[in-house]
Amino acid sequence: MKRHMKISQKEMIRRWVKTWKRAGPALKEVKRRELREYDYLKNRKVVDEMLQWAIDNQKVRLTSGLVEQQRLFMKMKRANAPERNKEKAG
Repeated sequence: MKRHMKISQKEMIRRWVKTWKRAGPALKEVKRRELREYDYLKNRKVVDEMLQWAIDNQKVRLTSGLVEQQRLFMKMKRANAPERNKEKAG
């Protein structure tokens, strides 16, 4: 009779991260290969339709989004400030 060890949530997360770190480079290579080998001429109609959809549905942007990004970073920094102060004190 096999005994099943209970694995902690922290250990499960550690294993999950380790698995994805190993899988990442392989998945990236699969993606590169698929893009390299994709027959754009054979699928020109589909590609043209996708590009046309993007043109037809584009949204005008008045900014690059950098200001909004900086605002969000500052918001996150303020939200995490109490935790950092605890770490420094302890």
